[in-house]
Amino acid sequence: MNHDSTPDPDDPSTPVTLINSFTVAAGRDDAFRALWTATSTYFRGCPGFVDLRLHRAVDAGPEARYVNVARWASAQDFADAHAGETFQTLVRDSAWQEFPSSPRLYRCEAELGPADRP
Repeated sequence: MNHDSTPDPDDPSTPVTLINSFTVAAGRDDAFRALWTATSTYFRGCPGFVDLRLHRAVDAGPEARYVNVARWASAQDFADAHAGETFQTLVRDSAWQEFPSSPRLYRCEAELGPADRP
C-alpha cells in the first residue's frame, strides 16, 4: 500500500470528488445523456474543474443506471460552479425531473495503487 499519495481528508484545500447516481428508465438513455452533456460542457469551463466521467451500470436496471464522478480542485471551486446562474438555469430544466439523482461530495480517505513488484 502506498501511503505517500493519500491526501489528508480533513485539509480544506484537498481536492473533492462529486459522486452522483442517476435513475434512468429503459429507453431514456439518449435523453439523459443530452442533459448530462449540456451540464458537463458548462463545468469544463469552470475554475477548479479537474475532470469527470460518466459510468453506466453493467446490469439493465434503472436504479443508479448512471454514475457521474467529477473531480474538483477544492470544495470552494465546486460550490462556486454550482452557485452560478448558468448552472442554475441548466438544472431548472424540467426535463431533469425525469432523472432523480443522489449527489454527494467526497474527499479521498485512502488511495491504493498496484502492489510493489520486485
